[in-house]
Amino acid sequence: MSGEPLIKVGDVLRLRAEDWAFGNGPVAIRVSHLRHGHDIPHVTMIAVMGTFVSGPRTGQMMLLSVFKHALRRPGVVERDGRTPESRS
Repeated sequence: MSGEPLIKVGDVLRLRAEDWAFGNGPVAIRVSHLRHGHDIPHVTMIAVMGTFVSGPRTGQMMLLSVFKHALRRPGVVERDGRTPESRS
């Protein structure tokens, strides 16, 4: 994913509980808005607004703070229906 942003609007994030602040379980959300932190290198989290794409809360919106290091792990970010590893 070099040269590309860690995440962008439209991406699907598949996060574990430890990947986001106050995480109480795994979530899968489609990113609808990047609130802050995505463009500041020394900030360790990105505030993301998104919509659940699976589970009992499908369709509901959520604002969460995601650790940047989690976004670099294989399989977390899906862009255009593919993970970064499958795009190379």
